[in-house]
Amino acid sequence: MITREPTEPIAVGAVIAGGSVFVASASALASLVLEERWAVQTRARRREPRLGRALRRGLSIGVMVAALALLRAVDGLTLVTGGFVVIGFALAELVLSARPALRSG
Repeated sequence: MITREPTEPIAVGAVIAGGSVFVASASALASLVLEERWAVQTRARRREPRLGRALRRGLSIGVMVAALALLRAVDGLTLVTGGFVVIGFALAELVLSARPALRSG
């Protein structure tokens, strides 16, 4: 992609895809390391590190980076649109990571 013009759509798409995959992989790895560290620190009850949660967080961060980069590529990235994208992903993470309430019956 280095030899391509930055105006070619395929080159822009490849850079966005590569960057978002890199960010997703790095954030999933960091999240998994933190999950393992927190699992070791809880002594009272054994908590297993959750691979699925780390992968979900990495994937969502990668998709968010891709969405922001795509908006930037088509000149649609403003403070408002970027804020909506980031807030939407933050709310989705809050909903997905919330613990289920106890049943009353």
